[in-house]
Amino acid sequence: MADQEIFDERHRIGEQVNDSPPSESELDHIVKDWDVEESAVRRKVDFILIPILAVAFFALQMDRGNISAVLTSTITKDLNITTNQINIGSQLLSAGIVLSEIPSNIIMQRIGPRVWLSGQLFAWGLVATFQAFVQSYPGYLVTRILLGFCEGGFIPGALYYLSTWYKKDETSLRTSLFFYGQMFASATSSLISAGLLQMNGTHGMEGWRWVFLVEGLITLFIAIAFTLIVPPSAGDGRPLIAFGRWSYFTERESHIIRNRVLLDDPLKAKGHIQISGSDIWQTVKQPRILQHVFVTLVAMSGFSGLTQYTPSMIKSLGFGAVRANALASVPVYSSMVWLIALSFAADKTRHRGPFVLLAITWNVISYAFLRRSNPHDSQWHRYGVIAVANISYCSMHILNVGWLSFYCRTPQERSVAMALVVMAANCAGIAGSQIFRTSDAPKYLHGLTAICSIAGASWILTFVLCVQYYFHRQKAVPSDIAEAKS
Repeated sequence: MADQEIFDERHRIGEQVNDSPPSESELDHIVKDWDVEESAVRRKVDFILIPILAVAFFALQMDRGNISAVLTSTITKDLNITTNQINIGSQLLSAGIVLSEIPSNIIMQRIGPRVWLSGQLFAWGLVATFQAFVQSYPGYLVTRILLGFCEGGFIPGALYYLSTWYKKDETSLRTSLFFYGQMFASATSSLISAGLLQMNGTHGMEGWRWVFLVEGLITLFIAIAFTLIVPPSAGDGRPLIAFGRWSYFTERESHIIRNRVLLDDPLKAKGHIQISGSDIWQTVKQPRILQHVFVTLVAMSGFSGLTQYTPSMIKSLGFGAVRANALASVPVYSSMVWLIALSFAADKTRHRGPFVLLAITWNVISYAFLRRSNPHDSQWHRYGVIAVANISYCSMHILNVGWLSFYCRTPQERSVAMALVVMAANCAGIAGSQIFRTSDAPKYLHGLTAICSIAGASWILTFVLCVQYYFHRQKAVPSDIAEAKS
């Protein structure tokens, strides 16, 4: 039985955990008076909502990921620090995100996604911009942890907001499309940074300062646009720029958007929710959710370390700093095709676990080949091996987020679970930042051995989780159906 069928069956027989949906009388007025219109309305939501959120994600990834580009510049020399000290800054950024994830989501539920997510964009945009003016190592560390605090909670908050617009079996593909903002940023910001590094010495500023300054200003521009055009809530298509005079959707379209989601998941009728300490504890203590969290934590540790040092590894092959950053973007663009294929297949087959396992399998194999690459091979052959190792990128994490989100049973659980899995990804960044060490350069043999081992461990964890879901489906659902019929 596929994921969607299991979920539908459990709701049919009335499975309840932690919260109850609105009563029958409260939903009696909702009648499905549409059919062919639904596809057109869903496409319209896709074309309006996903680009807005993806561009915001682009800004987030650009500002926290451009450290890999500036590492190929003169930042270590100018601040009189080592790459190990740069790693500490990356750890502090991840720590700031981890500490602010759940508090951020609690605040967002109180004041609404449009206000909170817009405020976050402005806050980290300012911090990212002022990174260009740091003159010392302590100043660098302060800006990195502040950047983490400001960015924390944005991803799970945006994912929760996105989920309120779609039915359960539509979320995997839309989650992947949202993460395209991150992937496009990782690829494109490498190209932007490559150009900005050529401004080294212009107006007395080093190239890495231009990277921080210009990309921070881009984020502030995106923050203004996001605030003006993002719709406030599911079915409400009146952006701030409209001043209440027009909407993205007609009255009929808004009716379909709201009600099709409520018929799929009545709990979404609650709108803004209150997240209590009990909600957090009920989510944290579930073994199933913790297993998803550990899959991301382990797998992303290896990925985070490799990604941060990919431009430096390419540069060590004999390429210049500008060309190395440009070449680092190629596998990320390729990974966008890989991810959309896996996500589309997951939604079509209504199975998610096998595709998470497939993404990790790519990592296991490609990391092993990267570890065994011959230093006597040609420059382009070695670059090809590095590129292949980066093609899977963070696809396993993105697919795992969709897998976990599907099985969340209440809005509170979904909000907290999304925060936990993103916290895990950032905790992985803390660990991953120390995998590739200065003493290990330029071959990074110890670091490559570590990510191979980590990939293998994450494969085992994912396989075990897939098996558990399989046996749970075989055992639990038939007994629940029999009980409902008796």
